[in-house]
Amino acid sequence: MNLYVMRHGTTVWNERGIMQGRSNNRLSKRGVELTKDIAEKFKDVQFDIIIASPLMRTIQTANIMNKYHNVRVFKDDDLLEIDQGIFTGRFKNSLSKQELEIISLRLKNAGIESYEECYNRAKHFVDNIKKKYNKENVLVVTHNCCASFIEDVITGEKVDFNNSNFVRKFKNTEVKKFVI
Repeated sequence: MNLYVMRHGTTVWNERGIMQGRSNNRLSKRGVELTKDIAEKFKDVQFDIIIASPLMRTIQTANIMNKYHNVRVFKDDDLLEIDQGIFTGRFKNSLSKQELEIISLRLKNAGIESYEECYNRAKHFVDNIKKKYNKENVLVVTHNCCASFIEDVITGEKVDFNNSNFVRKFKNTEVKKFVI
């Protein structure tokens, strides 16, 4: 199976440096245009199915990508962005040293999802997709953290959950292809 993993297009919050977490933001005008450009580049790849996080920004991205494919778009909660808890909606550059430490430690009492929990969702997703769609071209539209963990699961990269440096940055609208 060819698995294409894509991060959603940009939102106003991306552009302003605001932590999104599981907020239900729409793509910005720039995000729509960038996604249309990527859709054009992938118009000759025949996607058999598109699976997306249920958040608005990923569904919009999936629908724009689907312009040339006209396939069903499925929503999957395993693809949700990592929950940023009480820091959702906060400007990244306004966070205190203490708040950054809380985020780094992924403390539950702040409503934050751990990296390990997000990784486990990504692993569950990859395991399920291998069973269901083993001979197809699948486009997955998700978020930076989840996309990074999907890559780790597929490549077998060892993850140190105590070190946030392992979360690779998928650029907005970046697509990576994996053969699994």
